[in-house]
Amino acid sequence: MSALHFDESLVTIIEDEGLDTFAVEDRLVKIMHGGGWIKDSFGSALCEREQNYPTALDAGGINVAIPHCDPGHVNHGTICAAVLKHPVAWRRMDDPAQTCDVSLVVMLALEEAHAHMEMLQKVIGIVQDQVLAARVVASRDSAQLYGLLKDYLA
Repeated sequence: MSALHFDESLVTIIEDEGLDTFAVEDRLVKIMHGGGWIKDSFGSALCEREQNYPTALDAGGINVAIPHCDPGHVNHGTICAAVLKHPVAWRRMDDPAQTCDVSLVVMLALEEAHAHMEMLQKVIGIVQDQVLAARVVASRDSAQLYGLLKDYLA
């Protein structure tokens, strides 16, 4: 897997209430697009993929969504992460008829097909350690959030 870019400009804390899956994804797409990491087509491709293949993982506590789409919509591989201070109901990847409340979103823009499996394992490692996941979602600002995630995602 080629190296993925991840820095403090690619993390955010979202404090708004009443958001849905697509509003959250749109915010992260704007961050990634602003940095030139993704193509104009990324957002619509991501939305379509989420409708057909949901990306939330119910970790039995602090849950994560890992949205991604086809590499053809990516300029340069990168990761964008967000903490949701008000969890959002997100359709589960293992049971699309069910939702779980997501507090951490890790959006992947990958240049290689199937590279998502390695990144999925890294993200799952974060939520499997629910003490670490709790520290991540308790982050007060982007610097603290980045500091907690960089060793796991970079």
